[in-house]
Amino acid sequence: TPSFPNWERSFVSGHKSPLYKVEHREHPAHPGFMVTRVSFLPICEGPPGHVHGGATAGLLDEVLGVCVWHGKHTCVTQTLTLHYGRTIPLGATVDVYSHIKKVTEKIVEVECTIYSSGDEKGKEKPPYVSAQGGLHRLTLDQLQRFNEHKKIV
Repeated sequence: TPSFPNWERSFVSGHKSPLYKVEHREHPAHPGFMVTRVSFLPICEGPPGHVHGGATAGLLDEVLGVCVWHGKHTCVTQTLTLHYGRTIPLGATVDVYSHIKKVTEKIVEVECTIYSSGDEKGKEKPPYVSAQGGLHRLTLDQLQRFNEHKKIV
């Protein structure tokens, strides 16, 4: 279960997401690493029979956020760089491995990679997509403004 506020309302990993079925968990063998299992639903189609790159980008933005919030850092995405290696077949179930690389006063750097489900670290095939993100650490004032908005919505 993601540790960020209102996760259940997220269009990516919330219970009613029309795009994906998502399950976040800690990596059982590597503390600090997250594994997200994802099934892409038919509405994610881009090229015939394959997942749209924008659907992948939205997913990876969410996964990076879940990773940093799980690590007790309150952040929002500032930069997101994607590297597409292969197209993802529509209906595929994949695993996204994510981890925090570096924490500074203002930025948390995170990496993640999408592999075929069960093929950790691309032993059988190269990754589908990898991403690097720089997530801005929220100040207490910024976080309080988010919480005030949460009460209004």
